[in-house]
Amino acid sequence: SVLSGLLPPGSVPTGRLRIGGEVFTDRELAGADRRWRGLRGRRIGSIPQSASTSFTPVRSVGAQLDEVIGILDGSRDAVELCRRVHLDPAALRLYPHELSGGMAQRAAIAAALAGDPDTIVADEPTSALDAELAADIWELLAEAASAGAAVLVITHDVETMRRGCDSVAVMRAGRIVDHRRLDEIVASDDAYVAGFFERVP
Repeated sequence: SVLSGLLPPGSVPTGRLRIGGEVFTDRELAGADRRWRGLRGRRIGSIPQSASTSFTPVRSVGAQLDEVIGILDGSRDAVELCRRVHLDPAALRLYPHELSGGMAQRAAIAAALAGDPDTIVADEPTSALDAELAADIWELLAEAASAGAAVLVITHDVETMRRGCDSVAVMRAGRIVDHRRLDEIVASDDAYVAGFFERVP
């Protein structure tokens, strides 16, 4: 929530956040500091957990993508973004409730890519999708990583995570308890970490 700038009202973040050499204090993050606002969308793109509800229901997807592109001074137009995420540009004429789950997720990824961010934060990007669509979304995230973006995925989907991640951080009670390359962390002798990966053979 802090990285995406979507803290719930009344939330009070603690600690510090370091991004590309810049350090933000908890006070700056809570107060929507101008430097921090300038990073969102441009340096950090966010893919929300509920893609279908992340768009305004009374405006077309295309109008909303155009607005995001304008705010961020994006280098690609909405049609180009659709093609990048393998979404038929005809979807730009549709309203959010007319999109399938997979289409909505692709549209959300397109919005996250609008400002050509260095980092993409994806919150449970495959949680509401079937296995085939989930594989497609992981492929899109891999394409973004290949293009030079750092991709941070927050997920409980161990099976697809094992196919799509290079390194993994396991959290417990809001703290990172282990962070290693995937091939190393799956062999952890920590009971909690090992239990996380034992869910999938």
